[in-house]
Amino acid sequence: MQPASRSVTTEPTDAAARNRQLVLLEALRDSDEAADLTARRRDHILLGVFLAIMIGTMLYNFVIATPRFSSEFSYVVRSIDSSRERFSILNMAATGGGTDNSEAIVSFVGSRDMLALLDHDGLVTRMFGASGLDPFSAFPSLVSGNSKEDLYRHLQHYIHAKFDPSTNITHVEVEAFSPDQAQAIAFRVMQASERMVNALNDRARANIIESAQQEVDTATRSLETTLDKLNRTRNDLRVLEPKLEATAAIKNSSGVASELARSNVELAQMLRVAPNSPAIGQLRARRTALEAELSRQVAATAGAPNSLASRIRPYEELNAQRDIAEKRLLAASMVLAGARANANRAQLYVERISQPNRPDEPRYPRAWINLLIVMALTIAVLWIVRSLSELFLAHD
Repeated sequence: MQPASRSVTTEPTDAAARNRQLVLLEALRDSDEAADLTARRRDHILLGVFLAIMIGTMLYNFVIATPRFSSEFSYVVRSIDSSRERFSILNMAATGGGTDNSEAIVSFVGSRDMLALLDHDGLVTRMFGASGLDPFSAFPSLVSGNSKEDLYRHLQHYIHAKFDPSTNITHVEVEAFSPDQAQAIAFRVMQASERMVNALNDRARANIIESAQQEVDTATRSLETTLDKLNRTRNDLRVLEPKLEATAAIKNSSGVASELARSNVELAQMLRVAPNSPAIGQLRARRTALEAELSRQVAATAGAPNSLASRIRPYEELNAQRDIAEKRLLAASMVLAGARANANRAQLYVERISQPNRPDEPRYPRAWINLLIVMALTIAVLWIVRSLSELFLAHD
């Protein structure tokens, strides 16, 4: 009787276990179906997003976007330096001349000053304000704004300047909504760039010459001041040329000294030959007169307070100052001449390589390229989103 009792007890337990297994299997099946449904909904949403993005891109590029024409030109900033007389790309690449100035011109092309020059008669404003433009091209608009700063930022999408340091050539591209507008704006950009180069020349020349010219002006004023003092000294001394007068005084003194020497010789001979001659008195009187004259001339030339030597001393000092001032002016003038020569050699100018062209067909937007780029980016982003979603579903 005991085995029968065990069999009755085991059967209800096995039935309960089977029921629990059935419940778990049903729950797993429901969970898989829910995950599959969620995955399908996710894929449908991602596909919808992809189609919406692609349809929007196609509509804009092929239907809505306003065609844009492109006018291009290129130039190189050259120097008049003898080392760059021959135009060649290899020469320019070796010397590297004009790099800083070319980059300055590129910066100027993208500046607000360029906008002011291009739009001085409203050409840019009329171009962006024309009817029939798409919302992304028109100005003012909700997309591009309506302030001057907005206009400046909007214009940056239509003027592109690029400097190639390997060849020193600058390439400029101007976009507009008609061939004539593109060419006209490109010509204005080129002419404004040439005027900027001329302004850089004037500024550099002024900087190079200014200090040398100041030194010349200072030396000239110093020389003029010295000459004025010298003329006043001459008037005060009542001497036209002190050196000539001193030479004349010395010559006179020498003549009197020679006469005195002859008189002494004659007197000595007379005393030996005819000591009682009445001419001895005359010779002695003449000698005394000559000695007095010689003493007077010597005192007038040097030694006395009012002598010629003491009177021309200020003149000699001023004359030395004049010589120094003249040498200083000469040296400053030579430096100025060298600075002007260097400034002339450093003069820059724009060598046009190609003129702004008049396009005969629009270049932008590049619809197929834009479509492929958007498609690749959209697929990449949506694939990442789908992969992350798979990870979350697997974790759940």
